[in-house]
Amino acid sequence: MKMIFDRNGEGRQELVAALGMISDSLDYSKWKPVLPLAARQLTCIIGADVLSAIVDLYWDEDLDPEKEELVFMAQRAVAYFAWVKVVPTLDAQHGGNGRQRKLGENEKGLTALQEYKDEMNILNLAYESVDALVGFLEEKQFDFWEKSLAKRQMDGLLIRTKDEFDEFYHIGSHRLFLILVPILREIQRTDILPVVGKERFDWLVRRDPDVCDTLLEECQRPLALLAIKKAVDRLPVEVIPEGIVQVQQTGTVKEKLRAEKEARKSVADSLQADADRYLQELQDTVAALDAAPEEVDFYVSGPTLQSKGITF
Repeated sequence: MKMIFDRNGEGRQELVAALGMISDSLDYSKWKPVLPLAARQLTCIIGADVLSAIVDLYWDEDLDPEKEELVFMAQRAVAYFAWVKVVPTLDAQHGGNGRQRKLGENEKGLTALQEYKDEMNILNLAYESVDALVGFLEEKQFDFWEKSLAKRQMDGLLIRTKDEFDEFYHIGSHRLFLILVPILREIQRTDILPVVGKERFDWLVRRDPDVCDTLLEECQRPLALLAIKKAVDRLPVEVIPEGIVQVQQTGTVKEKLRAEKEARKSVADSLQADADRYLQELQDTVAALDAAPEEVDFYVSGPTLQSKGITF
């Protein structure tokens, strides 16, 4: 499998350039086995077809500046995911007697909480790198991205982009929106379709101009809130952008995890309550539409000329 590093034996230099804040004495041989696993994480978000296309660009010697920037963005995301995996091992000495902390004579190790916060910071940088990458793909509309499975999966959604989602609940994350796509499909099927009915739902998906825009918005609002609610319930808190679930960063790791559990429940309950209210409003709107009489056709036909005279 082709990788997105070490094209001309310059893997170390490429990693240092991608990470920026790591020593240039980095030992590439320790990172090399982990890079395919890191690339796998990126693949899970943007799709194998998209990453494969970017890797092919990397091995092309003649790239325009836009594609060079795209390749670098993908390298950066893979490098940060790899760093998350490598850094705990670099801090340890593995020998025949098991694992020991590797410290110099006058060095003092980090506390468990400090290590956790450092690793979470690196992971957040990885996620931000993915956001930047997907944002760039969307902005430049590369052909392989527009035809990708990830983009096609957005077909049939009532909320089709991160920007549309942000109108109802600000996530500010292309990465999270891609993760939410299957959840959005599920909620449309279980919560929106039964309320609006199959015919209206199909109109809404097609963005039929004859369907009132307010009906689409009334579907999108609870859809967004329920999607975030399910994300908070189901996904690791680390993949959710900061601000959605706020957890105190002091105390022990155990205390932090307990606070995280309580915070997730509080956010989920609040989102569910708001979504229930908006679903009720949607039900009321649909009921009003169903109860409204059909429009009367006030057209009066003109005279018709026939062979035996004129009729009205």
